[in-house]
Amino acid sequence: MNDTTTPGYRTVLAVPRARQVLALGVLSRLPSGLVPFAVLISFTQQYGIGIAGLAAGALLLAIALPGPARARWCSTRPPAAVPLMALASVLLFAAAASTTGLRAWQLPLALTAAAGALFPPLTPNLRAAWSRLMPDRQYLQSIHALDSTAEELTFVVTPLLGTAAMTLADARWVIAAGALLLLPAAAGLIRVLRTLPPAGEDPAASTGTGVRQRSIIRTRNGRGITVPVIALGLCGGALTVVIPAACARYADVISSGYSFAAFSLGGAVGGLAYGRRKWAASLRTQHTAATAALVAGTLLLAALAASPLTILAVFCVGLPLTPVFVVAYLLVDERIDAPQQVEANAWLGSGYNLGSATGAALGGQLLALTGPRTVALALAGTAAAATLIAHRLPDTATPANRGGAMETELPAPEDSHTGRTA
Repeated sequence: MNDTTTPGYRTVLAVPRARQVLALGVLSRLPSGLVPFAVLISFTQQYGIGIAGLAAGALLLAIALPGPARARWCSTRPPAAVPLMALASVLLFAAAASTTGLRAWQLPLALTAAAGALFPPLTPNLRAAWSRLMPDRQYLQSIHALDSTAEELTFVVTPLLGTAAMTLADARWVIAAGALLLLPAAAGLIRVLRTLPPAGEDPAASTGTGVRQRSIIRTRNGRGITVPVIALGLCGGALTVVIPAACARYADVISSGYSFAAFSLGGAVGGLAYGRRKWAASLRTQHTAATAALVAGTLLLAALAASPLTILAVFCVGLPLTPVFVVAYLLVDERIDAPQQVEANAWLGSGYNLGSATGAALGGQLLALTGPRTVALALAGTAAAATLIAHRLPDTATPANRGGAMETELPAPEDSHTGRTA
C-alpha cells in the first residue's frame, strides 16, 4: 500500500479474521462489564450498600492487581491454560452467586475475589494478536482505534444489558450468566491464535544459563508506555466524584449523567478521529502529545468546574482517552518483544483500573477538603508528570531499547543517561 495514505475502517475490516477478532473482543469484554455491575447490585440487595462496596472493590482489585502476572503466566503455558483459567473463574463466580444471601457475607465475598483473581487475560491476548494479523503499522493504528472505540461502546451497553437481565432474573444468576460468557470467548481466542503466525520465540526459553525476561514495568519503555495510561485512569476515577460535585453547584446532581456520557463520547470521537489520519510524528511524540492533551482538558475542567460548561470540559478531558490507549498499544507492538506483549497489554488495562480506583478514592478525599477546581488542578499536575515520562521514551525502537531486553539473574547497573543496563 502507499504509505502516504491511511486505510479506512472498511479496508481494515476486510483483512481475513479481523471481524472475527473484533467480535471476540466485544464478547470477551461483556463479562468485564456485566459481572462487576451484577455483583454490586446483588450484594446491595442481600447485605446493603456498605458490604456491596467492599465486594465490588475486592473484585476490581482482584482482577487488576494480578492482571499482568496472570498474562505473564499464561504466555509461558500452552494455549489451553487460558480456557482452563476461564473455567476456574466461572466455577468460582457460580459458587459466589449460590452462596450470596447466606448470613455470613464473608464467604461469597471471598469467592467473588478468588474468581476475579483468576479472570483470564482475554483482552490482552486479543490486543497482542492484532500485530500478528495486520500487515503494517497504518493498519494497526486503524484497527486499534476501531477496537478501542468498540470497547468504549461495550462498557456503555453492559449496564443497560445488566439492568434488563435483572428485571427478568435474580441478580445472583446474572453474575453466573455473565461469567459464563468467558468460556466461548476463551474458546474463540484459542481458535484464532492457532490460525495466526507465531509470535516469536521466547528468548528466556531458548537459553539454559539463568537468563530471564524482566517484567516490562521495570524497563524504560514499559514505564513510558504505562504511566500515561495510569494518569488517564486517575483522571477518569477522579471524574466520578468531580462531576457530581460540579453539577450540584449549578443544577441537580442527577444531571451529572450527561457529563459522564460526554466523557465516553469524547473518547469515542477522539479515537475515531485519531484512527483515520496518518501521523508523521513518531509514536513517542504522539504519546507525549496525547498525554499533554489530557493536561489541557483537566486545566479547562478546573476553569469551568462551577459552570454549565462543565460538560464541555469533561468532553475535552475524554478526547485523548482512546488516543492514549491506541498509541500505547502501538508502542507495545513497536517496543515490546512478542513474548511479552500480552503482559504489556495487561499492564495497560490494570494500570488504568488501579489508577481509576485511586483517583476516585483520593479525589473524593481532596474534594471534601477543597473543591472540584482544586481536584482538577491536581489531575493536571499528575498528567503533566506523565507527559514528561512519556517524553523520556527513546524516540525510535532499536534492539537495544526494546522492552523485552533480557537481564541476568544478577542485577546490572543502570546508565543514568540512557536508562538502559550498562
